[in-house]
Amino acid sequence: MALFPRGGRGLSGNRFLLLLVLVAVGAFLHYHNQPQPWIRLKNDVLSVFGMKPEPASTRPKQKMERPDDVASYAPNPGTAPASEGGTESELLEKYLPAHGRGAQVIRHSGFTLQYEEDYEQARWVVHRVLGKTGKAKRADRFAPDPLVKTGSALPNDYTRTGYDRGHLAPAGDFKYSQELTNESFYMSNMSPQAHALNIGIWNDIEAKVRTWSKKFGPLVVVTGPVLKSGLATIGRSTKVAVPEQYFKIVYDPKRGKAIAFLVENRAYPDRLSGDLTVSIDELERISGVDFFAGLPDATEQGFEPQHEPDDWF
Repeated sequence: MALFPRGGRGLSGNRFLLLLVLVAVGAFLHYHNQPQPWIRLKNDVLSVFGMKPEPASTRPKQKMERPDDVASYAPNPGTAPASEGGTESELLEKYLPAHGRGAQVIRHSGFTLQYEEDYEQARWVVHRVLGKTGKAKRADRFAPDPLVKTGSALPNDYTRTGYDRGHLAPAGDFKYSQELTNESFYMSNMSPQAHALNIGIWNDIEAKVRTWSKKFGPLVVVTGPVLKSGLATIGRSTKVAVPEQYFKIVYDPKRGKAIAFLVENRAYPDRLSGDLTVSIDELERISGVDFFAGLPDATEQGFEPQHEPDDWF
Protein backbone atom coordinates (compact mmCIF):
# COMPACT_ATOMS: atom_id res chain seq x y z
CA MET A 1 0.00 0.00 0.00
CA ALA A 2 1.36 3.41 -0.93
CA LEU A 3 2.48 5.66 1.91
CA PHE A 4 0.41 8.50 0.50
CA PRO A 5 -2.69 8.19 -1.66
CA ARG A 6 -2.51 9.44 -5.19
CA GLY A 7 -3.61 12.92 -5.95
CA GLY A 8 -3.26 16.29 -4.32
CA ARG A 9 -3.35 15.07 -0.73
CA GLY A 10 -0.35 12.79 -1.24
CA LEU A 11 1.64 15.51 -2.88
CA SER A 12 0.78 17.87 -0.05
CA GLY A 13 1.93 15.25 2.49
CA ASN A 14 5.24 14.81 0.73
CA ARG A 15 5.79 18.53 0.70
CA PHE A 16 5.04 18.67 4.39
CA LEU A 17 7.58 15.92 5.12
CA LEU A 18 10.14 17.68 2.94
CA LEU A 19 9.51 20.91 4.87
CA LEU A 20 10.04 19.09 8.19
CA VAL A 21 13.31 17.62 6.93
CA LEU A 22 14.54 21.02 5.77
CA VAL A 23 13.63 22.60 9.11
CA ALA A 24 15.42 19.82 11.01
CA VAL A 25 18.54 20.14 8.85
CA GLY A 26 18.51 23.92 9.23
CA ALA A 27 18.17 23.65 13.01
CA PHE A 28 21.02 21.15 13.17
CA LEU A 29 23.32 23.35 11.12
CA HIS A 30 22.45 26.39 13.24
CA TYR A 31 22.73 24.84 16.70
CA HIS A 32 25.15 21.89 16.50
CA ASN A 33 28.33 23.95 16.88
CA GLN A 34 26.98 26.09 19.72
CA PRO A 35 27.49 25.35 23.41
CA GLN A 36 24.44 23.69 25.01
CA PRO A 37 22.65 23.29 21.63
CA TRP A 38 19.49 21.68 23.08
CA ILE A 39 19.22 24.36 25.76
CA ARG A 40 19.61 27.12 23.18
CA LEU A 41 17.00 25.51 20.89
CA LYS A 42 14.61 25.09 23.80
CA ASN A 43 15.06 28.71 24.91
CA ASP A 44 14.52 30.00 21.36
CA VAL A 45 11.27 28.03 21.11
CA LEU A 46 10.14 29.28 24.51
CA SER A 47 10.89 32.88 23.52
CA VAL A 48 8.68 32.53 20.42
CA PHE A 49 5.73 31.75 22.71
CA GLY A 50 6.65 34.49 25.17
CA MET A 51 7.76 32.04 27.87
CA LYS A 52 10.71 32.50 30.22
CA PRO A 53 13.98 30.85 29.07
CA GLU A 54 15.79 28.36 31.26
CA PRO A 55 17.87 30.17 33.96
CA ALA A 56 21.59 30.33 33.19
CA SER A 57 22.53 28.78 36.52
CA THR A 58 20.89 25.49 35.52
CA ARG A 59 22.63 25.21 32.17
CA PRO A 60 25.14 22.38 31.81
CA LYS A 61 28.82 23.00 31.21
CA GLN A 62 29.93 23.81 27.69
CA LYS A 63 31.14 21.24 25.25
CA MET A 64 34.91 21.46 25.03
CA GLU A 65 37.11 21.69 21.98
CA ARG A 66 39.03 18.59 23.08
CA PRO A 67 38.25 16.06 25.83
CA ASP A 68 41.23 17.29 27.84
CA ASP A 69 40.52 21.01 27.39
CA VAL A 70 39.15 21.35 30.91
CA ALA A 71 42.48 20.71 32.52
CA SER A 72 42.88 18.45 35.52
CA TYR A 73 44.68 21.31 37.20
CA ALA A 74 41.46 23.32 37.77
CA PRO A 75 41.89 24.78 41.27
CA ASN A 76 39.39 25.44 43.97
CA PRO A 77 38.60 29.16 43.62
CA GLY A 78 40.59 31.41 45.90
CA THR A 79 42.65 28.72 47.62
CA ALA A 80 46.16 29.92 46.79
CA PRO A 81 47.85 31.10 50.00
CA ALA A 82 49.35 34.57 50.06
CA SER A 83 52.42 35.51 52.04
CA GLU A 84 50.55 38.37 53.78
CA GLY A 85 48.02 35.95 55.27
CA GLY A 86 44.73 34.73 53.84
CA THR A 87 44.21 33.65 50.27
CA GLU A 88 45.17 35.70 47.25
CA SER A 89 41.48 35.99 46.39
CA GLU A 90 40.74 37.49 49.80
CA LEU A 91 43.56 40.00 49.47
CA LEU A 92 42.21 41.18 46.10
CA GLU A 93 38.72 41.96 47.38
CA LYS A 94 39.40 45.52 48.53
CA TYR A 95 40.93 46.41 45.15
CA LEU A 96 38.02 45.30 42.96
CA PRO A 97 36.14 47.80 40.80
CA ALA A 98 32.50 48.55 41.57
CA HIS A 99 30.05 45.90 40.38
CA GLY A 100 26.33 45.42 40.74
CA ARG A 101 24.68 42.64 42.72
CA GLY A 102 23.84 40.76 39.53
CA ALA A 103 27.36 41.00 38.09
CA GLN A 104 29.08 37.70 37.36
CA VAL A 105 32.25 38.05 39.45
CA ILE A 106 34.53 35.02 39.16
CA ARG A 107 37.16 34.40 41.84
CA HIS A 108 40.02 32.15 40.83
CA SER A 109 43.10 31.41 42.91
CA GLY A 110 45.33 34.01 41.28
CA PHE A 111 42.91 36.57 39.87
CA THR A 112 39.35 37.86 40.08
CA LEU A 113 37.30 39.02 37.11
CA GLN A 114 33.87 40.25 36.08
CA TYR A 115 32.59 38.27 33.11
CA GLU A 116 30.35 40.02 30.59
CA GLU A 117 28.15 37.51 28.78
CA ASP A 118 27.10 40.02 26.11
CA TYR A 119 30.74 40.39 25.04
CA GLU A 120 31.99 36.87 25.97
CA GLN A 121 34.99 38.17 27.91
CA ALA A 122 35.91 39.90 31.13
CA ARG A 123 35.16 43.57 31.69
CA TRP A 124 38.11 43.66 34.10
CA VAL A 125 40.61 41.28 35.69
CA VAL A 126 42.40 42.08 38.96
CA HIS A 127 45.55 40.30 40.12
CA ARG A 128 48.80 41.07 41.92
CA VAL A 129 52.31 40.99 40.54
CA LEU A 130 54.62 39.91 43.34
CA GLY A 131 58.07 40.28 41.81
CA LYS A 132 58.65 36.55 42.13
CA THR A 133 60.35 34.33 39.59
CA GLY A 134 59.95 30.62 39.04
CA LYS A 135 60.07 27.74 36.62
CA ALA A 136 56.40 27.18 35.88
CA LYS A 137 55.89 26.09 32.29
CA ARG A 138 53.52 27.89 29.96
CA ALA A 139 50.41 25.74 29.73
CA ASP A 140 49.18 26.68 26.23
CA ARG A 141 46.03 24.68 26.94
CA PHE A 142 43.17 27.11 26.60
CA ALA A 143 40.01 25.93 28.31
CA PRO A 144 36.45 27.16 28.92
CA ASP A 145 36.04 28.61 32.39
CA PRO A 146 33.94 26.16 34.46
CA LEU A 147 32.99 28.90 36.94
CA VAL A 148 31.24 31.08 34.35
CA LYS A 149 27.59 30.08 34.80
CA THR A 150 26.48 31.40 31.43
CA GLY A 151 29.36 29.63 29.68
CA SER A 152 32.57 31.34 28.62
CA ALA A 153 33.89 31.65 25.10
CA LEU A 154 35.49 28.53 23.62
CA PRO A 155 39.06 28.16 22.35
CA ASN A 156 37.91 27.56 18.78
CA ASP A 157 36.02 30.85 18.73
CA TYR A 158 39.39 32.45 17.99
CA THR A 159 40.64 29.87 15.47
CA ARG A 160 41.58 31.36 12.08
CA THR A 161 40.09 34.74 12.95
CA GLY A 162 43.33 36.70 12.74
CA TYR A 163 43.16 37.55 16.45
CA ASP A 164 45.22 36.16 19.31
CA ARG A 165 43.77 34.76 22.51
CA GLY A 166 45.24 37.69 24.41
CA HIS A 167 45.80 37.22 28.14
CA LEU A 168 44.41 39.93 30.41
CA ALA A 169 46.20 38.63 33.52
CA PRO A 170 49.41 37.40 31.83
CA ALA A 171 50.74 33.91 32.42
CA GLY A 172 54.21 35.39 32.92
CA ASP A 173 53.08 37.06 36.14
CA PHE A 174 52.52 33.64 37.73
CA LYS A 175 55.81 31.92 36.93
CA TYR A 176 56.26 31.15 40.62
CA SER A 177 53.23 28.79 40.57
CA GLN A 178 52.36 26.14 38.00
CA GLU A 179 48.79 26.08 39.30
CA LEU A 180 48.28 29.82 38.78
CA THR A 181 50.04 29.74 35.41
CA ASN A 182 47.68 27.01 34.22
CA GLU A 183 44.70 28.87 35.61
CA SER A 184 45.53 31.94 33.53
CA PHE A 185 44.61 29.99 30.38
CA TYR A 186 40.89 29.95 31.11
CA MET A 187 39.02 31.60 28.25
CA SER A 188 37.45 34.09 30.67
CA ASN A 189 40.93 35.62 30.89
CA MET A 190 41.22 36.03 27.10
CA SER A 191 40.27 38.83 24.74
CA PRO A 192 40.73 39.10 20.94
CA GLN A 193 43.94 41.03 20.40
CA ALA A 194 45.65 41.92 17.17
CA HIS A 195 48.74 39.74 16.96
CA ALA A 196 50.99 42.76 16.48
CA LEU A 197 49.65 44.29 19.70
CA ASN A 198 49.88 41.07 21.69
CA ILE A 199 53.52 40.39 20.87
CA GLY A 200 54.46 44.06 20.70
CA ILE A 201 53.60 46.97 22.98
CA TRP A 202 51.20 44.89 25.13
CA ASN A 203 53.96 42.41 25.87
CA ASP A 204 56.28 45.33 26.63
CA ILE A 205 53.80 46.73 29.17
CA GLU A 206 53.51 43.33 30.89
CA ALA A 207 57.29 42.97 31.08
CA LYS A 208 57.64 46.50 32.45
CA VAL A 209 55.12 45.77 35.22
CA ARG A 210 57.18 42.72 36.28
CA THR A 211 60.29 44.90 36.37
CA TRP A 212 58.50 47.46 38.53
CA SER A 213 57.30 44.76 40.94
CA LYS A 214 60.90 43.70 41.55
CA LYS A 215 61.82 47.32 42.21
CA PHE A 216 58.83 48.53 44.25
CA GLY A 217 57.33 45.35 45.69
CA PRO A 218 53.87 43.77 45.18
CA LEU A 219 51.67 45.69 42.74
CA VAL A 220 47.93 45.52 42.13
CA VAL A 221 47.06 45.32 38.44
CA VAL A 222 43.65 45.87 36.82
CA THR A 223 43.41 44.94 33.15
CA GLY A 224 40.58 44.89 30.65
CA PRO A 225 39.09 45.80 27.31
CA VAL A 226 37.04 48.91 26.73
CA LEU A 227 33.60 47.35 26.08
CA LYS A 228 30.85 49.25 24.29
CA SER A 229 27.98 48.58 21.95
CA GLY A 230 28.56 48.13 18.24
CA LEU A 231 31.88 46.25 18.41
CA ALA A 232 32.70 43.74 15.69
CA THR A 233 32.57 40.08 16.73
CA ILE A 234 34.33 36.79 16.04
CA GLY A 235 33.44 33.26 17.04
CA ARG A 236 32.15 29.92 15.82
CA SER A 237 30.15 28.97 18.88
CA THR A 238 29.78 32.30 20.65
CA LYS A 239 29.96 35.91 19.57
CA VAL A 240 33.12 37.39 21.05
CA ALA A 241 33.38 41.18 20.81
CA VAL A 242 36.62 42.59 19.41
CA PRO A 243 37.63 45.60 21.56
CA GLU A 244 39.12 48.68 19.98
CA GLN A 245 41.08 49.61 23.13
CA TYR A 246 42.65 47.96 26.18
CA PHE A 247 43.72 49.34 29.55
CA LYS A 248 46.08 48.26 32.29
CA ILE A 249 46.26 50.01 35.66
CA VAL A 250 49.21 49.46 37.99
CA TYR A 251 48.80 50.51 41.61
CA ASP A 252 51.55 50.50 44.23
CA PRO A 253 49.83 50.44 47.65
CA LYS A 254 53.10 51.07 49.46
CA ARG A 255 53.87 54.32 47.63
CA GLY A 256 50.25 55.30 46.99
CA LYS A 257 51.00 55.82 43.32
CA ALA A 258 49.39 54.49 40.17
CA ILE A 259 49.87 54.52 36.41
CA ALA A 260 47.27 53.65 33.77
CA PHE A 261 47.93 52.57 30.18
CA LEU A 262 45.39 52.90 27.37
CA VAL A 263 46.25 51.38 23.99
CA GLU A 264 44.42 50.71 20.75
CA ASN A 265 44.04 47.18 19.40
CA ARG A 266 46.70 47.56 16.71
CA ALA A 267 50.42 47.54 16.07
CA TYR A 268 52.60 50.24 17.63
CA PRO A 269 55.83 51.12 15.82
CA ASP A 270 57.30 53.05 18.76
CA ARG A 271 58.74 51.76 22.01
CA LEU A 272 56.90 51.82 25.30
CA SER A 273 56.73 55.23 26.91
CA GLY A 274 54.62 57.38 29.19
CA ASP A 275 52.82 58.76 26.13
CA LEU A 276 50.48 55.75 26.31
CA THR A 277 49.27 56.63 29.80
CA VAL A 278 46.23 58.47 31.15
CA SER A 279 44.94 59.24 34.62
CA ILE A 280 42.61 56.71 36.25
CA ASP A 281 39.93 59.39 36.38
CA GLU A 282 40.14 59.74 32.60
CA LEU A 283 40.15 55.97 32.14
CA GLU A 284 37.00 55.69 34.26
CA ARG A 285 35.29 58.16 31.94
CA ILE A 286 36.34 56.20 28.85
CA SER A 287 35.65 52.69 30.16
CA GLY A 288 32.65 53.33 32.37
CA VAL A 289 34.31 51.35 35.19
CA ASP A 290 34.63 52.68 38.74
CA PHE A 291 38.06 51.38 39.74
CA PHE A 292 39.19 50.71 43.32
CA ALA A 293 35.69 51.35 44.63
CA GLY A 294 36.43 49.43 47.83
CA LEU A 295 39.22 51.73 48.97
CA PRO A 296 38.57 54.73 51.22
CA ASP A 297 37.65 57.86 49.27
CA ALA A 298 40.68 59.68 50.57
CA THR A 299 42.97 56.93 49.28
CA GLU A 300 41.30 56.91 45.87
CA GLN A 301 41.49 60.66 45.57
CA GLY A 302 45.17 60.51 46.38
CA PHE A 303 46.17 58.57 43.25
CA GLU A 304 43.28 58.39 40.74
CA PRO A 305 43.79 61.96 39.41
CA GLN A 306 47.54 61.29 39.03
CA HIS A 307 49.16 61.33 35.63
CA GLU A 308 52.85 61.30 36.45
CA PRO A 309 54.70 58.74 34.27
CA ASP A 310 58.04 60.04 35.56
CA ASP A 311 57.25 58.35 38.88
CA TRP A 312 57.53 55.03 37.06
CA PHE A 313 59.74 55.39 34.00
